Amino acid sequence: MLMNQKTFISTVILSIASVAAIWYLTGCSATDKYHNKKHIDTINKDIGSMHKDIDRVLGIDEPSPLVEKE
Repeated sequence: MLMNQKTFISTVILSIASVAAIWYLTGCSATDKYHNKKHIDTINKDIGSMHKDIDRVLGIDEPSPLVEKE
């Protein structure tokens, strides 16, 4: 049996409120730019490390002669 429109809207609103409450209670607020910058820096560092690891596994971790040195 299909949910009627009122029940469906109530379920959607409750779901959105639940996700918002969990996000808020974890302390990761998108309004704190310093906190977000720390997250972004950590993510960039992790991606860089992963890239180096993959290059090492593939055997291409030597610098390319096509890249200009600074």
